[in-house]
Amino acid sequence: MLRALKTLFNTDPADRRPASGFERRQLQVAVAALLHEARRADYVEGDHENAAAEQALVELFGLERRESAALLEEGRARAQQLTSFYAPVTVIKREFSLYDRIRLVEQLWRVSFADGRLDPYEDHYVRKIAHLLHIPNTQSMLARNRARS
Repeated sequence: MLRALKTLFNTDPADRRPASGFERRQLQVAVAALLHEARRADYVEGDHENAAAEQALVELFGLERRESAALLEEGRARAQQLTSFYAPVTVIKREFSLYDRIRLVEQLWRVSFADGRLDPYEDHYVRKIAHLLHIPNTQSMLARNRARS
C-alpha cells in the first residue's frame, strides 16, 4: 500500500517506471497529435512551425530528425480522427510527470511562436492544453516566456 502511494505521488522523472514499447509509442503519437494541432491552430502550417514541431519531438523523445518527421505525420493522421483532446491528454497525463508535461507545453509554445508571431487561436490552444494537462498557469506562462526568447 505504501509503495503504491509512493509511486502515485512520485514526481522525480528518474524514478518513474519504464513504459512498455506499446505505451511509449502511444505516448509519442499522442504528443505528435498535439504538436500537429499547435501547427495548424492559426489555420496556416508554415515551414517554421513544421521544423519546430519536429525539433520538439527530437528534444522530448531523443529521436532522429527523420523519425520525428514520420512520427509527426502519424500524429497528423491521429489528430484528424480526434473528436476531442481527451484521448491524447489522458495518455500524456498517465505517462508524463509534471516536469515532462511542462516541457511539452513549452514545446507547444515554441511551435506557436515559430512563425514570428502568436495568433490568438494559438494562444488559446496552448493555454487550453496546459489546463487539460493540469499545468499551473504560472508554469505555463514561464514556459511561454522561455519559448519566446
